[in-house]
Amino acid sequence: MSLIKIKYFTFLTFFIMVSCQNNTEQGVIPRDKMVDILIDMHIYEEAISELPYEKDTLKALFKMKELEIFDKHLVTEEMYRRSYSHYFFNPKELDNIYQVVIDSLSLYQQIN
Repeated sequence: MSLIKIKYFTFLTFFIMVSCQNNTEQGVIPRDKMVDILIDMHIYEEAISELPYEKDTLKALFKMKELEIFDKHLVTEEMYRRSYSHYFFNPKELDNIYQVVIDSLSLYQQIN
């Protein structure tokens, strides 16, 4: 089995295990807060991607900004990952979230 297949299988297994847990125990981030977090992430991801640095430097910069976003919204990285996993396995909810995110980003883009 190739290394890529092993990584993919491990990644998929993780999401399945996390998604099978009780959602009330997970502390899923509410929809509106998740929207706000994703909006911030996409805005900063776009801004950082346009900087004239190497890809690994951009990834490190985004990781730092991501932690700032979590602090701003009073969530941990673990809470965010669990919540994203929850929404990922509930496509209708994720679709509703991203409809709001896309609308908000479109408005943001028009203003700026």
